[in-house]
Amino acid sequence: MRTDAVYDALRKAAKNSIPGGALMLLNEGVVQFNRLIAESPFGEEGPALLVHCCHHRSGTVWFTRVLSTVARQYGLHFQGAGQDALKPSTEVFLQDHSRIDRSALPSYRGSHMIRDPRDMVVSGYHYHLWTEEEWAHHPREQYDGQSFREALNSVGKKRGMILEMERFCGEDLQDMLRWEYDDPAFLELKYEDVIADEASHFEALFEHYGFHEEAVEVGLDVARYYSFQNLSGRNFGEVEEESHLRSGRTSQWEEHFDDELKARFKELAGDAVVQLGYEENNDW
Repeated sequence: MRTDAVYDALRKAAKNSIPGGALMLLNEGVVQFNRLIAESPFGEEGPALLVHCCHHRSGTVWFTRVLSTVARQYGLHFQGAGQDALKPSTEVFLQDHSRIDRSALPSYRGSHMIRDPRDMVVSGYHYHLWTEEEWAHHPREQYDGQSFREALNSVGKKRGMILEMERFCGEDLQDMLRWEYDDPAFLELKYEDVIADEASHFEALFEHYGFHEEAVEVGLDVARYYSFQNLSGRNFGEVEEESHLRSGRTSQWEEHFDDELKARFKELAGDAVVQLGYEENNDW
């Protein structure tokens, strides 16, 4: 069993029996120990901060697992948070809504991943039917006092998809459209490309970060461990509801969007799929 597999097994067992604060101390102890025994992953002097930015339902859990494991193996401090909570000691930073002020960051090198907005609606709808995320349980006036999760579960699938579209286009889609895509310090990725050829894209990712050859191989080994097939035990397209790894397949929207849903999405999103490079025009 590889090192991160052992760590995951121990962490899962400890999570059920050790208080959260103690678990954080245990993780910090592992990081500090590895910091003493591991060489730097960088070929030359690395940046002060590695940054990965993504969006809700665009591989956030996947990249959190990969990057936090690679960071831990090299004794680097990983943090997933808003920039206002960023600790000075953090060396690998994940922002899951791509809301960052680049001018306030130390010297950085990063990556940014987007996903077809239509698939993000489908994925978000299915996920939010059961999510335990706190925000989805807050009563909202727009849903007559229901939470977003309650609202989704109180209507049929088509109406639920429309509710998800409205939420997504007013929040997550705007983050994707506001992103600065021409910063050479950031490697731009599309979820669809990465999941179709994980090895070459993770290799490009770690090389962009400035990892030396051996560290790139370590990163690729971790990425293989956290691949969809390995963790889920399923092939792409095989669905398991109430799972972060529900399907993994791309272009799911084609099965779910009828003419009414297409029209509503275009009304809400405009030509966003064209701007983001997923269609040549809005006649899809």
